[in-house]
Amino acid sequence: MKKLFYLLSVTVLTLTSCVKNNDSLPIPSQEFVINSTNSTTWKYFSFTKNDTVSVSDPTTSSDWDLAFQRYRIRTNGGISGNGKGSAANSYKKLQAGFDMLKLIPDTTTFAVDQAMQIAVQQGYATYNVNPVLYTWFNIELGANGTQIVPTDYVYIVKTATGKYAKVWFKSYYSSTNVSGYVTFDYKYQPDGSKNLE
Repeated sequence: MKKLFYLLSVTVLTLTSCVKNNDSLPIPSQEFVINSTNSTTWKYFSFTKNDTVSVSDPTTSSDWDLAFQRYRIRTNGGISGNGKGSAANSYKKLQAGFDMLKLIPDTTTFAVDQAMQIAVQQGYATYNVNPVLYTWFNIELGANGTQIVPTDYVYIVKTATGKYAKVWFKSYYSSTNVSGYVTFDYKYQPDGSKNLE
């Protein structure tokens, strides 16, 4: 009887330790390409679904976290939605910065969406966007005209439900050089903690 009890205890302890080890697995890094070529409609993205989502009323829906229209980006918060969405710039860059950002500092200041005057071909227009995420690119003049070039900053995004992700916007062009295809890497923390590793 004592041997049976001992064996059961060892088995329970082993299973418990396996569960704990699984809980501490690293968050997977994801890459996503969103087709935001349309200059009049917004494409909505959900971190939990790792995909675009259909939204009937973005101002009241908590189903989306980021919205894209060409190079403009919204979060689900502030003037754009009733979620807890916002963004902060980590000021870290490229893959090294993405890997280095493991924990969100408690001093991080997040910005919600607001109305901004943005230069367009016809002059200026007002868009509801996130001011921090509007720094994800520079406009540069190249041999083929103006180009959107990523600044390669790594951003911290607070989702509609108040969880966190780190995001690195890497490209604005498709493999065939069509503009409006935003490629980004991200790690999303589903447990609500500030741990991004």
